[in-house]
Amino acid sequence: MGGRNGHKKGGKSKKKRGNKSGSRPRLRFKYGDRVLCSAYDGFELGTVVRLWYDTEIDEDGVFQLGKPGLVVPYQILMDDGNLVFAPEDHDGYIRQSDAPPMPLEHPAGSRIEYKRGKMEDWRLGTVIAACADWADRGTAPYTIRDGDEDSCDFWGPKHFIRRAKLRFKIGDRIGMKMMNSGDYVPGTVVKLWPKNDFFAKGGIVPYEVMLDGGTLHFAPLDDEDIIRASDIPPIPVKYFRRGDRVECKEDIADEWRTGTVFQSNEDWAERVCAPFFIKFDDGKYEFFWGPSNCIRASENVNSIAAGVEELVLSDDDSLFDTPPPMPDCPICFLPLPHEGNGCSNKPCCGKTICGGCEQAHWNTMRLEKTCPFCRAPAPETLTVEETMALVRKRVELNDAELTFCLGCHYDIDVHVNGDFPKDSKKAFELYLRAADLGSLRACTNVSKAYEIGVGTEIDIDKARFYLEKGAKLGQVKARHKLGYLAAEGSTEAEADWELAFRHWKISARAAYQPSLVEIAEGYKRGMLSKEEYTEVLRASQKTKSESWSKDRETAARIHGWY
Repeated sequence: MGGRNGHKKGGKSKKKRGNKSGSRPRLRFKYGDRVLCSAYDGFELGTVVRLWYDTEIDEDGVFQLGKPGLVVPYQILMDDGNLVFAPEDHDGYIRQSDAPPMPLEHPAGSRIEYKRGKMEDWRLGTVIAACADWADRGTAPYTIRDGDEDSCDFWGPKHFIRRAKLRFKIGDRIGMKMMNSGDYVPGTVVKLWPKNDFFAKGGIVPYEVMLDGGTLHFAPLDDEDIIRASDIPPIPVKYFRRGDRVECKEDIADEWRTGTVFQSNEDWAERVCAPFFIKFDDGKYEFFWGPSNCIRASENVNSIAAGVEELVLSDDDSLFDTPPPMPDCPICFLPLPHEGNGCSNKPCCGKTICGGCEQAHWNTMRLEKTCPFCRAPAPETLTVEETMALVRKRVELNDAELTFCLGCHYDIDVHVNGDFPKDSKKAFELYLRAADLGSLRACTNVSKAYEIGVGTEIDIDKARFYLEKGAKLGQVKARHKLGYLAAEGSTEAEADWELAFRHWKISARAAYQPSLVEIAEGYKRGMLSKEEYTEVLRASQKTKSESWSKDRETAARIHGWY
């Protein structure tokens, strides 16, 4: 086996080994293959980095590079960093290995530390190219550039390259140089090694920094000229809590504004959100990012208690009472899913059956198309006239859900029974009757009809009334829309986020997905605490588990429900 470049290997040998150029047999290994090479202490792991490499062996048995006329089959980079040569393609010198090739763990743009040999020092560099299929293409896995040299190829091994150690950690206070002014602006490190395509496509930079003004910036290098330690204290989140009265301003030259802390976030650096979400006395909500000398406790001590009371809404408290639970399926006795997803209303007996029981009945009674509850002939076996006769009979008995279903047949916006005559006014009358009888879904439809004037005249007050009625009955869609209306304003500051999140929390606890999305977004932006977010998620999971069954899961997978 050949030794390291320029080093003596074995005893003297005057016989030249290798293959003359021009007569080259097919080799067993290719670029990037992992092999076992003969070494001093037996066979050791390495990677093939070159084929048919020019070399010469002098009379002392030392490999000499740069002399044409004699080539060796392989140049191998050992895992200890040494470069060696295999003089022959023979198992006595080189063998196949099952060890995987060096994986690519550092994308282009990464700041890394690397070295070229076991005895060399670590060098700081930047990966300017990373070739994922380097083994197949026969190129180096990495091309690295540092401050002292031009770019160079790096073949490995894996433990000779590592991510560079950074000077700062998440939460550290720093000063970052602004390119336009050259000034150092105080901020906080919020993320290490974030991806950023501005500096290198698919690459990463050392730091993502949240400046005290609330803007995110990236530090392209961990360099003292770009980012340095700062002794400016962080924003004093720990001194202000929800309900505290504060005075703050966006800039030193601005006037002080008084407001109440709606939410404080001690982990704002890790979450990359604002430290405070403040409701000002003019009713506007705003995020406060800093700096720390632009927020202080209100001079009026008594206003702190008033601020806590301000967070309690003066609206109709019954609107926020715990809504009644969903009724149970009469067969499996599990709560019916919200919104009626996967449920069917039976005109024969007036029962609402969950999709799981419907599917289970179909699987066991394939030849008998009957109602899962009363075993009467299923509507699929009846004519349209016979089915509608059953529905109208249930409507005469003041069945809320069947009244709602009959309204859907008349509604021009609902694709049910295309041959049925469409009549918006008749549909509205049936929806209104169903809502008065207690149908949850009918309340939302009546509210929408009053809002846009379909089948009736526009009446915003009545639209709001039926929306609130549906929310009180437990209709999650109505509850979510109430939250949306509260959060809807000409600007974000004019929205009533306090009222919006109060509605969304209720519908999110019932596992309504759109409300869960709003709650997650509110937590991400620092408008809700971690405790509030966790409580809602746990309640949502509890709701899901209470109404789950294997049959419902199977039905949902088949029909795409829930």
